[in-house]
Amino acid sequence: MLDAIALALSIAVPWVAGALCIRAATARSPQSLAIAIGYGYLAGMFGTTLVMRALSLAGIRWGVTWIGAPVALLGLAAYFRIRSVEITRGVTLRLGALATLTGLARAILVLLLALTCARLAMLAVQVVLVPLVPFDAFAQWASKARVWYEYGHMVPFVSGAEWARTAGALQFTDTHPEYPGTVPLFQVWTALWLGRWDESLINVPWVVACAALGIACYAQLRRLGLGPVKAMFGTYVLLSLPYLTIQVALAGMADLFVAIAYGMAAIATWQWTITRQRSDAGLALLIAIVCASVKFEGSVWALTLVPGVVTAFNRRIGLWMMGAAAAAAAVYLTFGPAALRLFGYALRTQFVDVSMPVYEHMFVMDNWHLLWYAVIGVVAFHWRTLFDDRLAPMSVTMLAAIAFIFVVFFFSTAAGAVEDETITNRLVLHAAVAFVFYAALILSSRRQESEAVPLYA
Repeated sequence: MLDAIALALSIAVPWVAGALCIRAATARSPQSLAIAIGYGYLAGMFGTTLVMRALSLAGIRWGVTWIGAPVALLGLAAYFRIRSVEITRGVTLRLGALATLTGLARAILVLLLALTCARLAMLAVQVVLVPLVPFDAFAQWASKARVWYEYGHMVPFVSGAEWARTAGALQFTDTHPEYPGTVPLFQVWTALWLGRWDESLINVPWVVACAALGIACYAQLRRLGLGPVKAMFGTYVLLSLPYLTIQVALAGMADLFVAIAYGMAAIATWQWTITRQRSDAGLALLIAIVCASVKFEGSVWALTLVPGVVTAFNRRIGLWMMGAAAAAAAVYLTFGPAALRLFGYALRTQFVDVSMPVYEHMFVMDNWHLLWYAVIGVVAFHWRTLFDDRLAPMSVTMLAAIAFIFVVFFFSTAAGAVEDETITNRLVLHAAVAFVFYAALILSSRRQESEAVPLYA
């Protein structure tokens, strides 16, 4: 019982604070309340890690009060900001949107919602009962969390050679000591509330982040003008993807957070290209920063949003930028060095054919259901509109994402890991959320709305 209360508070404090801050920042815009809730958990947890970093730099030992108090106070300040502009007035007027559904549509909606909730509940049971299973989970992420939890602050992780050379110094090593500390800090925050180290319960943030993703996805699909049933179906499709749910069930690695952060940032960016609301731009920037802080690859994924932003300002310049990038890649392959270290990968000019494992994992094995068939079908059927004024920024972003995956798979030292099937789905997962929403954007583009439709149902 005490563990349940502790876990609930470890979830609620950053989530409520994050949602209130996002809602306060978008107080004068028609931003959906559900979007603030969906994006609030990731924003609140990131803010919590910033407080933990600050306390560590100040030499103050971590404690629930020292960390939670600033986060709670920030949420309280946001609440009074919301009260001051009276944005709660009128929200209840839109809560009856579901009343317009027919009986059959309402039954389908309830069924999809029940299936989604049941899936999340099963994942939660899996997480709280199973300890750290993936090798990377305990070899490069939880290793940092355990040490930092025991010492009550962040201590340095160094390479094995440096650790052996400076024996006696307060420093540690693991398989990837250079990895960012954001995800381990998520685990430390949970352990602090529990009052002990628990290799199962520290992974609760993976389930909660997945649930928050579902709320954010539904809310953003509603803003596109999709009805409640269609938006719920899109959310169910996303949260039922086998490989995404595997990353939750076998929690402990950072790839899920990269996928969620990149997907949420891409969605907010694309909404900005439609609405040109500063609240969408600010939200996209915040979550892109979170994405970059989670894993080194997150920085590259965040950069793939830049061509879309440029295209939104000037479509011709954006398309020229993509063409120039392709030309630069061709020049590098022709005249560049044999290997170039970049973002944790060693880029090579030699092509490595790993098309067969990529094809098998994406189109044959049941890792993604029929997602990639559906995305290809939607893109092929609407190819004439992919680069019009509304869709061009999104299409350019997805081209940049595909280019990143292609280079890593076929022109880097990671090709070996693709051949032995260890990273094939993990890198694809990073872009999966964005691709689901991209397909929804294409399908909704026929409406040709001048601005997004804010709904609160």
